[in-house]
Amino acid sequence: MHAIDRLYQQHLARRQLPSRDLIEQHTRSITDQNLASAIAGRLACALPSAEALDYLRRHLRAPLLTVAAGIGFWAHCLRQVEGIEAVATDLYAPQDNPRFRRPGWYPVQPMDALEALRRYPDHDVLGVCLPPGLSLQQVYEAAPQATARQLFVAGYFSRGAFGGGQEGIMSEAHGLKFRRVDCIARWGLEAPDYQTVLIHTWRA
Repeated sequence: MHAIDRLYQQHLARRQLPSRDLIEQHTRSITDQNLASAIAGRLACALPSAEALDYLRRHLRAPLLTVAAGIGFWAHCLRQVEGIEAVATDLYAPQDNPRFRRPGWYPVQPMDALEALRRYPDHDVLGVCLPPGLSLQQVYEAAPQATARQLFVAGYFSRGAFGGGQEGIMSEAHGLKFRRVDCIARWGLEAPDYQTVLIHTWRA
């Protein structure tokens, strides 16, 4: 067990999450891709912090749908710490997922992300490290009737993405605004011109 696993174990026992700074004391020193992948396989590719869950709690309009949920660690943390229940989906259930093949932290329904977005148009959406090929535009076009849907994506973005701004218009065509929230811990593997952040988008 890595120190990061113990850190989450201790905090979740108190129904808390560690701060981003506390998580980074461990992740910043990780420069081995195999070790990072092993931790991501047990938890998540972008690790949830106390600040991230607090932001979601303050801006989320329940109910919540998580796509690309992996083994459901974010959904588990949201339930344990904030009491937020989510519908968690991924292409495979954790025990059948070729990447994990292990019990999940939270019940994950096997479902394609676009199918889930269409099936639950009344849900705000959390996506952690969206699958390759799934764009934010596809997310909003999947269910045109979901006019009040907010999207929260934790991922690895270029500092120049969305025009390099912290907040503004993401899509004139869809009437979407965005905000970059610096609340996700960094790994030592990150490139200087990239940053793991939470992107919050909503219809203006």
